[in-house]
Amino acid sequence: MATDAGKIRIWNMALGYVGTRTVAAEDERCEEAVQCSLYWDAARRQALRDYPYNFARRRAWLAEAALPEVYAVEWTHAYALPDGWLKVHHLVNAGWRRLIHADAAHERRAPFLLAATDEGAELLLTDVAPALISYTADVPDTSRFDDLFTGMLARKLAVMIAVPLLKNNTGKVNELAQLYSASLPDARQANASEHKERPAVDSWLAAR
Repeated sequence: MATDAGKIRIWNMALGYVGTRTVAAEDERCEEAVQCSLYWDAARRQALRDYPYNFARRRAWLAEAALPEVYAVEWTHAYALPDGWLKVHHLVNAGWRRLIHADAAHERRAPFLLAATDEGAELLLTDVAPALISYTADVPDTSRFDDLFTGMLARKLAVMIAVPLLKNNTGKVNELAQLYSASLPDARQANASEHKERPAVDSWLAAR
């Protein structure tokens, strides 16, 4: 198996937080490598959901899908979500500059609901047409991670592998969980400084 140097670096950062030995390869026959491999994908996806890091933000026009009858009394449109999406942040359409932003309660809101059909298809339900979303995508390629996310992912992975590696050391596990949580405000501030949102434009003013 080819070794991803970026992945091994993050694994070893996580193992450093836990306080165990480091590893040299993904397929190394030791408990540390086994646990890092087991929790890697879940840790990455969870860390990406925790904040919309700029390198993982995407926009996509959604393709309309059949609206399930059970939702037709509440919503007028259903859309298929893009492959690899992890979290929807806001919804835009041609008539409004910004309709919804999950982190800004003062902005205009166009409600939407994430749902799934009985067959497992994931849908976004809304009254907006057409629909353009800003979302966080799953990014498995470590070469695309920025330094901020690399550090946060190492902390998240450390929390997840600490339980099987440290067995009954709940004090250390709680310490690692607090380390990750306490780091999130700084991560949000650093990432937010890399861009500035345009102010929302009232559609009545835009039409004049």
